[in-house]
Amino acid sequence: MEVIFGVIIFVTLISLYDYFSERSWQRVSSTIRNEVVFEHRNKNYGAYTLRKNYDRNIMFILLGLLLSFGVAFGAYKIVQSLPKEKVAPPPVDDKTFTTAPPPEDEKVPPPPPQEPPPPMETTVQFLPPVVVDIPVDDPIPTQDDMDDKKSSDQTQEGNDENFAPPVIGGDPEPEVVEEKVEPVETFVEEEAEYPGGYATMMKYIQEHLVYPQADIEMGTQGRVTLKFVVEKNGQVSNVSVVRGLSPECDKAAIKVVSSMPNWKPGKNGGRAVRQWCTLPINFTLN
Repeated sequence: MEVIFGVIIFVTLISLYDYFSERSWQRVSSTIRNEVVFEHRNKNYGAYTLRKNYDRNIMFILLGLLLSFGVAFGAYKIVQSLPKEKVAPPPVDDKTFTTAPPPEDEKVPPPPPQEPPPPMETTVQFLPPVVVDIPVDDPIPTQDDMDDKKSSDQTQEGNDENFAPPVIGGDPEPEVVEEKVEPVETFVEEEAEYPGGYATMMKYIQEHLVYPQADIEMGTQGRVTLKFVVEKNGQVSNVSVVRGLSPECDKAAIKVVSSMPNWKPGKNGGRAVRQWCTLPINFTLN
């Protein structure tokens, strides 16, 4: 807005200067030129009037534009200077919280089972004797009363069904060492391989795969895709169906893969690792 207003003022000043300065002969609106050109002619003709009043009309137009933009600029500044209404933020309810639900595929582990409380032991109150002048009515327990019991500050009846007294001088119980299960790799440096190669494996499958008779009669044909683990010793384990054909064909495919001889295990850095493998088996009627 300021730039436009400044350009209009500049053009207006130039026009005013040109209007009040000496008019040259080359200008079409020059008064001297118009008088010479239209001498002894009808000056009521439109061209003479247009040339004579040209500068005055331009001045009126520029002044009108200057006034209009001045009024618009003043209104713009007035509107900007008006105080703006402040919108108060909505109150925050600190009693209500919204949390995103857990993803559907994320399963929440069940809580750990609660261990039953240990069985209550049978104890006999055994306190050190205190010398007082008042006779004591509490009898002192004998050695026979302390058999299979522990000394305590109070006497209580316990549940001895599941309680085994400690064995003094016996051999310590062996510590149970949990065997660490190594993860199954998907991508390895050296892939697991059937002994003899792919052709030998296909020959083994053709010789040992039993086509279910019910599927033969129904004309069932297609492919069963299996997924299994080649262990570090080459044994095939964890055989499962990724894409099945029929229940009987799936069982036959699992049976023939589970009966395979040991593979050459996959390796990472020269060390044998457990590896996932996928194998498609085709059921085709000749």
